[in-house]
Amino acid sequence: MKHPYKTLLSTIAIGSAIVFAQAPDTTAKAVPVQADSTQVSDSTATPAPEADVAKVAADSATGGFVADTTMPPPSLLEGTELAGNVHGFLKIDKSPYLVTEDLVVAPNTSLIIEPGVVLYFKPGTGIQVNKGQLVIAGSKISPVTLRSAYDRPKAGDWKGITITGDERAEIRNVHISDAEAGIAVENSSMDLQGAVIENTSVRGVYARNASISVSDCEFIGNQVALNISNYGFGKIERGKFQKNKVAIMNSELAETNISSTLISENEIGVLNMGNSLISLSNTKIGKNDLGVSSAEVLDPTIIEAVKENKVDLDNEAVATSALLPPSPEIPGIEQRPLRPNDKISSVADERSYALTDSDSTQARWSIIGNAMIGGAYHIVNTSENDSKENDIIGNDTIAPGKEYKNNFQVPGLVGKASAYLLMQSVDGETIEFNADLSADSWNHFSPNPVSLSYTDAYNRVVLGDFQLMGGETYLAGLPVFGADYTVSLMKNNADQPLFQLNGFFGEARRSLVEGDRHPYIYNDYIDDGELQAQRLAYGGFVKWAPVRRFDAKLGVIYANDELEDPLLRDGASSSWATSDPIQESFTLYADGNWLFFPGDIELNGQIAVGRADTTDVVRQRAINKVFSDAKISTSSYNLLRQLMQNTSRINQLSDAELNSIFGDNTTLSRKQMRDSLQALISKAKYAQKDEEENRDDDRVLGLNWGSQNFAIGASLNWNIYKTSINGHIKYVGEDFYSAGSPNQLSDTREFGGRIEQDILGFWDLGFQYQINVENAAKGKKTNIFGLSEGTEWGLFGDDEGSWFDKHELDNDRTKYIQNVGLDNLFKINKNVDVSFAYNFEYKTQYRPFQLHHNYVLEDGIYKDDWFKARKGRDSIVIEEGDDSTHVDRERWAEYMSLAKDSVIASRFQERLFKHTWNLGATVRAFNSVFKVNGLWTYRTDGSVFHRDSLVEDMDLSNSTWGKLGYYFGGSNYFEQSYPISVTTTLPILQNRFAITPRFKSYNRDNMGEFEIYIEDEFEMPFKNRFLILGINSSFRYMTTSWEENDKDIEETEMDILSNVNLRVNHNKKFYTEWFVGTAVYFRPDNKSNEYSDIYMGVNAHYVF
Repeated sequence: MKHPYKTLLSTIAIGSAIVFAQAPDTTAKAVPVQADSTQVSDSTATPAPEADVAKVAADSATGGFVADTTMPPPSLLEGTELAGNVHGFLKIDKSPYLVTEDLVVAPNTSLIIEPGVVLYFKPGTGIQVNKGQLVIAGSKISPVTLRSAYDRPKAGDWKGITITGDERAEIRNVHISDAEAGIAVENSSMDLQGAVIENTSVRGVYARNASISVSDCEFIGNQVALNISNYGFGKIERGKFQKNKVAIMNSELAETNISSTLISENEIGVLNMGNSLISLSNTKIGKNDLGVSSAEVLDPTIIEAVKENKVDLDNEAVATSALLPPSPEIPGIEQRPLRPNDKISSVADERSYALTDSDSTQARWSIIGNAMIGGAYHIVNTSENDSKENDIIGNDTIAPGKEYKNNFQVPGLVGKASAYLLMQSVDGETIEFNADLSADSWNHFSPNPVSLSYTDAYNRVVLGDFQLMGGETYLAGLPVFGADYTVSLMKNNADQPLFQLNGFFGEARRSLVEGDRHPYIYNDYIDDGELQAQRLAYGGFVKWAPVRRFDAKLGVIYANDELEDPLLRDGASSSWATSDPIQESFTLYADGNWLFFPGDIELNGQIAVGRADTTDVVRQRAINKVFSDAKISTSSYNLLRQLMQNTSRINQLSDAELNSIFGDNTTLSRKQMRDSLQALISKAKYAQKDEEENRDDDRVLGLNWGSQNFAIGASLNWNIYKTSINGHIKYVGEDFYSAGSPNQLSDTREFGGRIEQDILGFWDLGFQYQINVENAAKGKKTNIFGLSEGTEWGLFGDDEGSWFDKHELDNDRTKYIQNVGLDNLFKINKNVDVSFAYNFEYKTQYRPFQLHHNYVLEDGIYKDDWFKARKGRDSIVIEEGDDSTHVDRERWAEYMSLAKDSVIASRFQERLFKHTWNLGATVRAFNSVFKVNGLWTYRTDGSVFHRDSLVEDMDLSNSTWGKLGYYFGGSNYFEQSYPISVTTTLPILQNRFAITPRFKSYNRDNMGEFEIYIEDEFEMPFKNRFLILGINSSFRYMTTSWEENDKDIEETEMDILSNVNLRVNHNKKFYTEWFVGTAVYFRPDNKSNEYSDIYMGVNAHYVF
């Protein structure tokens, strides 16, 4: 038998020798929608493409929670696309966001970023606060994250935040990384609290002719962590500066006051340039290479604080500063000139007088915020059934000539309102209110989210909607509507809380009962099998931080589902079937962080024990049996349960989702996969309903605890000058479950590491390896390390042992996914970047496939080239109808002799290889940024039947092997895409044009795909920005063709979207935006998904 994998060795060797791109623009484009005016105005906002399904099974009692953790090749992270002018709210419901061009907060507008929001910034992008106001309202539990869009980021990947104007910026609980300058403030002011700023290439925080307050912040791994520049004033409290080249730089004519701050393990602790003021209180400058470098004599109180450095003091500040990256430049501002004759004493007196005058009229509470009210009108049309037969879509039957059901957009009037209020007292107390309200003809009133919080030095209370986050194994994310309280007790030597006690309670999932309107799907009502039980969650933690280098947390999470008698919700009879199992869960966890001297090594350890028990075990096992019998991977069970809730979504599944269900090597066409899913879901619903009486209400949480209820995780980060080493491991038991991580990978093992090296300052080199093991344990064989299924320890195994014979036809065998990646980024000069990367992925799993003899003449086995009559050899004639075929007598007899064997090949091992190359270039010239990228992916099948002695000499074609039981290479493909864009910025306009052609060809059925995506974003201000016109449009065309039953078949899709937005800035505090747009989705081969939406509306904003 000829195996395709034998021909791949040279391919792998060639592929692995080629090194290609650090993540060019590979982000798939999603279908744009009308901009949410509570969030953005004349910006471009498109919803994120649906990520690969979070392949999670239902419950530990029903087979375990399993997800596909394959590490993708180097690429840009995906998110809701965002660009241009922004204002209002950036909400967590559309997070993460992918910033494709600069975000601009224009004069007289405010941008409020909600807790938990994540923004990914493409290279060359950032946030420009141009005389507007920026509020980043993160919380300790749900911080805001601003980072590079690359999955493997580098310092300087994006520009950072620039702030100018009279409005004071309020930034709290934010993590900023990988920027050129994290935050640059000029001619403005800022409060920064609870921030982590790391891995910046120029400055972490920069302030020139600006006043900033920085408290409870960490600066790690920056070139210059904090720079108070000319005419600037900085107040730093309770800070931590570590592993920076320069921790704090106090420039000429600058004033910096530092208190309760640790400055250690930096190359230079403080760089003081002279003709400046600097003061220290309760601050230690120690264990740095150089403590303080100053151009003038320091106050004795400062000298006293400088101890235990390799060198405590020197006077080479001027020479040292010349070696640093130049200060950031904020384009378009009127910079205060540096006058050589100015003295710091007069500058400080001037500032003191201004502050005293301001304080004399300052109220106890300062208030900032934003309020919006608006509405839109939608005209939605769906297509008609133009066939002569009824079309059955889910539970709906569409007669000929009738329109298909609208499940896409609520028609008619849609109203929206939002409000954000932040109050701060002179004593440091804060009160924060956030509300987002909407109303339409389907969801008459939808308040989501609504939250109110109060914070002081010792207490924090949150009421309403909030997001709990912690370690990945036990609390990756838990949305709660309820109450959360944290109290801080005493202080440690770093002036941080010594103890913290926390407790929370609330609804983690609302109930949905029969007959309810589906809250997320228009025109759909909850039916049997789609009900959802209310989930109430309780928990809390105790945190202990005895010293700066160590903290430990011990916590608990309990959740209980209630269908019949939910709290303050409508209930349903227990005889109704729910979409997910009704369960009760309990998780106990511990989490610790260690920082090892000399501070270069960071360790995190997590251990959790958790379990879920369900009263629906019989029902869920019945559903799982239907999926298992169809040889569906357990990693797709969660998606299948979602389809049981909404069968109409089957026709909307992407190719990636269909392949995740049917496997990488399926030979079914898209139509065949969808038809098979309809039948499979119907069968699962029948099995679920057939077991409706078998609900075991007497099951007790806490029984049958064991070693498989544990989850353990650990990570290491080690920075050594220009080298960074990262590693992680994870073990998750077969029966582990936590309500805080409902999509947590169950029965998995994970090991990975990465090393990065900065070479000569312009070349960043990275290498990584990761292995993910799914379905690691089987029965009593725990496979602890995950590397050898069917064994106890999982280190060494016997593929020919009895265990493999016993479990050969199991559908949920251990799956191994390995990734090796090598990437390079070359910064040729300030105007040109080039990136290359290569990634190799190898998947392997034993699957329940066998080869069987087939003599059905209609299948045409005898027509294979291997059976052709050979010259000089005997032949026979096979007649089928009017056709006669001469075949080789010897070979045909050999094949026919296999009829007596029930199985002619067995012990099948699926082995899939995927090579991915990336190449990208960015050029900045002529007031424009040009980006050209290429992505090439080659996927091959090297699967093998290990017991194939009966057929090993047969050299049949792949399609013939498919008729016997397995189609070798049926899903092999080659894919290529070429994203190209140009962004032009002129004083009178800004325009971005992008085009991405994509081609994909498969081995099977002559299948091929072609897709092209074109978009343009245009903005032009008028009347000194009194009017701002924005025009956005996009076009997408995709065609898929294949051969089926000797016929050529083609499916096409086409999307046309456009939007015109006009913002009117009536005054400094009030503005309106008027918009009109259309979205047309042509689906000539899938009429039920074809519709158009024409909309228009207006929003009014008031900033205070």
